[in-house]
This record gives sequence, structure tokens and C-alpha cells, in this order.
Amino acid sequence: MCAYNGRFPVILRNREGTIWGRNAGDVVSPALTDKSSVAMQTAVTIDSRRTEPGDWLTAAFLLGFPSIAMLVQGASSAVSIGAGVIALAALCWRPAGVPYGYARPDRLGLALCIALCAPVAAVALSTLSHDHPLLRTWDSPSRFLLAVPIFLALRRAPLRTFAWADVSFTLGALSSLVIAVILPRDWGDGRIGSAFLNPIHFGDLAVALGVLSAIALNWWRKDSTFMRALKFAGLFAGLAASLLSGSRGGWAAIPLVAVLIVWELGRGKPLHWKVLMPVTVALLLGMVYGLSGTVRQRVGDVSSDLAQYTQGHRDTSVGIRLQLYEAASTLIAEHPVLGLGGDGFRDKMTSMAKQGALTPKAAAFGEGEVHNQVLAYMANYGIVGGLALLSIYIVPAIFFAAKLKSESRTTRRTALMGLSFVLMFFVFGLTVETFDLKSTVSFYATMLAVLAAITERSDVKSDRL
Repeated sequence: MCAYNGRFPVILRNREGTIWGRNAGDVVSPALTDKSSVAMQTAVTIDSRRTEPGDWLTAAFLLGFPSIAMLVQGASSAVSIGAGVIALAALCWRPAGVPYGYARPDRLGLALCIALCAPVAAVALSTLSHDHPLLRTWDSPSRFLLAVPIFLALRRAPLRTFAWADVSFTLGALSSLVIAVILPRDWGDGRIGSAFLNPIHFGDLAVALGVLSAIALNWWRKDSTFMRALKFAGLFAGLAASLLSGSRGGWAAIPLVAVLIVWELGRGKPLHWKVLMPVTVALLLGMVYGLSGTVRQRVGDVSSDLAQYTQGHRDTSVGIRLQLYEAASTLIAEHPVLGLGGDGFRDKMTSMAKQGALTPKAAAFGEGEVHNQVLAYMANYGIVGGLALLSIYIVPAIFFAAKLKSESRTTRRTALMGLSFVLMFFVFGLTVETFDLKSTVSFYATMLAVLAAITERSDVKSDRL
């Protein structure tokens, strides 16, 4: 009866020949036994076909994407494009023996797909309305569009294939530390990044992978001692790489996601757990601040920069950001609906500097980015663009939050990973444009599709896959 165990689902066959899966880690509910129940089995429990070459390709993609995105320049973008094309082809090919592969997503899944289409639609509408389409500005938002077929195609994959994602975030976090220690690039002032990721984006991705590595503890089943140690090593590797980068935006996300994790995992726990865990997290954060001179200096710089800004010294790290935020707010008020069009904010920097609205140094930085993802979209693409961007955060957050109520422990854990991932990227985007680089937008969109697909595929109540 048992075809898989351990890290893969257990496959059971009843007398009628119907096959369903039951994972040792509580991926799905216990197998149904009576004939009436067999007729009502969900798509998650059906896993009847044999392993195919495409399943191994999916497994390799799930296992290797986070690591290769950190290690190889352009890999995140290239792999996401390749995965999107292959997924689209798979959706057009309807092989026999995959009864769970054709049904439409439920309302939340459909809303997620629409949200992923929104940025490129908003950018196209704005740029076309200004009679200068600038097709290159469609490049980054189009990566969200590629995530749609990836999400839909992964919903067809056998549940056992997703187990290969178990240590993917851990390997990605460890890869980030390898880069920071063995292959670092000093971008100035001791700020460490990779050869192709600046310290801000590098540190943000490293901390995100480290946090996901920790949440993946006991994801599919109760982990062995070795696996627990490995996943905690991933957490510390991601945090260490982030510390070396000096990326404060990544650090700002840690307390928020820690509160989310403690709150979610604390449901149903005894009172002493609910008290001790927040205290432990607070103590750990306090220890990092107390023991790390880098953290103390970078946090202290914020207060110093704000004080200088009030005294008229505006060309500090924080001061330049504040100037750009004020300039973006002014331009949004002048062009509220469809914005200035692609590169509109950048093109205004010289004139605003001449008017005294910006210092020359701030204007030079503004030609690169606004340092706030929401303001950047609203300045260039108006309220339409801002709403499209917010949908990339809000809709996935609602999707994952709804799945936190699932009866499946694996689904709840995956949903927590997805919600934490979205929250972290939203915080990252408050101080830097996370989606101006094709590598980072590809990473976010692809991982969003992966986590959403796993969440749906492992949900015991899903009967629409």
C-alpha cells in the first residue's frame, strides 16, 4: 500500500482502484474509505500518475531557484522567464491521467492572477496615454505576468514534488553568506553585496531567505535533528549576510515578521509559550543590537541624519530620501491619475534641482530611483499605477491569510511563509525600489507563485485543483 514515505506523501489505493495521498507531515486529511467518500475526494488527495520527466524538472526548479538567484548574475530573471514559458506550454498540453490539472482557481486564486497582471497593465496604460510607450519600462512589471502561468501550472504538479522545496530557502540563505564571506563586493563604506546585487537588495534577499528557512522547520513532517540544525543555520546565515550588507530596510522587517510568526504559531499554545516566545525574540533582537557595532552605527545614523535634515543639511542618506519623497509627492499631486509616464520622475530631476526643490546630489540619486516603491509607481504611473502595485502586496496577503485557517498543518505553514514573504518585501519597498531590478522583481514574483501554488495544492479543503 505504501508507495512513498518520509519526505514524500504516502500513496494509498482502495479496492475500487482509486488512489490518493496522505503525507506523514499532515499534508492532507486521513484517507477516505467508504464509496461515497471516494466520490468526494479532493484534488489534493488524488496523485495517481507516475513520475514523469517534467516532475523532475519541477523538483529541480523548486530546490535550486533561490540559490541560483543569489549566486548567478541574471539567473533569477532567466529562470523565471524559462519557467514561465515552460509553464505556459504545459498549460496548453493536457496529458491524460491528471484529473486535478484543469479546473479553474477559486476566487482567491483568480484574484491573485488578476493582481499579477495589474502592474504591466497600469504601466502600459500610463505610457501609452503619454504617447511615448517606452517598452523597456514594461520589462520589469512583465515579470509579474510570467508568474501567472507558473502558479497555474504548479497547481497540476504531484504533491510529492513540492517536498523538494523543503530546504530551498535554507540553501539560498547559505549561498548568500558564502557570497558575503568568500565572494564579496565592497560597494563603498564597507557595505557588502554581490557582484551584481547592491548591498540593499542583497541584504534584503538574504534576510528574506533566512526567515523563510526558519519558518520551514517541520514544514512537511517533523524534521530530524540534522534538518533542524540546517534550517536554523540558514536563518543565521541570512541574518549574518544582511548584517554584512548594512541594509537597514531588511532589519526593519525583522521585528514585524517576528510578531507575525509568534502570533500565528502561538495559537493554541499554552500561556507560558505565548509569554516566553515574544520575550525570547525581543532578547535576541536586543542582543544583536548590543553586540553588533554595525547595527548600532547604522541605526544611530538615522537619528543623526534626521537631526541634520532639520538643521538644513539635507545631503545625508536619510535626507536625500526625504527630499525625493517630497519631490515625488509634489509630482503626484500635479499628475494624479496616470502620472508622468515611464521615466517621468527621472526626467524631472534636473528642473527640480534648478528650482531649488532638490539639492544637486539628491537630484542625481533621483535619476536612479525614488527609493520608495509605492511613490515611484505613483509618480510615474499615477494612482492607477499605485493601486496596481498595492494589489501585488494586498491580494497575496489576503490569499495567504485566508489559508492560515486550513485544517492542514502544511498548508498553514506554507501560508505563513507566503504572508511573511509579502510583508518583508512591502517593508523593503518603503526605502528602496525593490522592483526596478529585473532580478529582484523576478525573485519576488516567482517565489510568490511557488508559495501560492503549494498553499493551494496542499489544502485539504481545496476541490478545484
